[in-house]
Amino acid sequence: MENDNKLGKEAPIPLSRLRFPLADAPSIVQAHQKDEQIQTLLTSKVTELCKLIKNQLFVNCYPRELSIFAKLLYLLFTTGRRGRTLGEEYVDLIYTSKSGNRLISRLKMMVFVFSYSLCPYLISKLYKKIANRKENETGDNESITGFCESLLDFVLDLHMILFYFKGAFYDVFKRIFGMRYAFKHIMSENETKFRKEGSRTYKVLGYILLAQNILKWYPVLSSKIGLWISKRIGANSSNTKRSSASPEGFKRNFIRGIPNESQLIHVTLSDSSQMSYIPGASRNCILCLMDMTDPSCTPCGHLFCWNCLMSWCKERPECPLCRQQCQTQEILVLRQ
Repeated sequence: MENDNKLGKEAPIPLSRLRFPLADAPSIVQAHQKDEQIQTLLTSKVTELCKLIKNQLFVNCYPRELSIFAKLLYLLFTTGRRGRTLGEEYVDLIYTSKSGNRLISRLKMMVFVFSYSLCPYLISKLYKKIANRKENETGDNESITGFCESLLDFVLDLHMILFYFKGAFYDVFKRIFGMRYAFKHIMSENETKFRKEGSRTYKVLGYILLAQNILKWYPVLSSKIGLWISKRIGANSSNTKRSSASPEGFKRNFIRGIPNESQLIHVTLSDSSQMSYIPGASRNCILCLMDMTDPSCTPCGHLFCWNCLMSWCKERPECPLCRQQCQTQEILVLRQ
């Protein structure tokens, strides 16, 4: 048995030997919060490293990607090696199968790590690409986007309601892969009683979230059903109105003539004839360390590239130099 563990072989543990109790909701949430603290600290370290290797502009442009990379790095060196994260060690949890009668294989652990870290990001990118394509084709994307976001919120809320009631799967991907937590120690009678009381508290949260979703979705469903009934009743009259309506009236509502990126005329301070009143020492952007393109001014009077300053203020609404408040709508583009 010791040789098998050294070689990394993963033999299933029979139910008669796996006597560890399954984890409850409070313990799972506690481990998850601890892991989030560690991931936040690791993300800050990765961000500082990227500032030294690249520049501040790179960090501003890819904050989410850096966070995902730090999360993936953390899980690869813990869960990916069939080990335990610091949060799992803090609460003394291990992964078991859905039925709780065997441990999780290393291959399944690796697939889970990549899915858990990368799939939400890839899905969001794919969703934005499809939504932009629909918007370009139809010119109206608000209804489709709102429906998809509402549906996703409903699925996530339903998942959390089940977690509060059952205390099994805190994350959607753990539910998909059937990975549950179990305590790696035999609980005493006092600990068992304490954790049962904590589970009852989380069930109250489940009832609150369920009531919140009922109050949220009941008016929406009732209005949708009423609208569908009214449309069915007045189908003939609505068809007549659609046939008589001119499509030209709808086309007038769209904004036309917006130039593409290739059609824009950019102001580049690498050309000394452009905005010659700006001294040479001030013609470089401190964010990208290059000659400014489309120089833009903050309310406090500091100059940066338009793209650099917009990317910065979307993440932090303040001047990169003096930290005075600067909203994106307050940025002024300079022209000769």
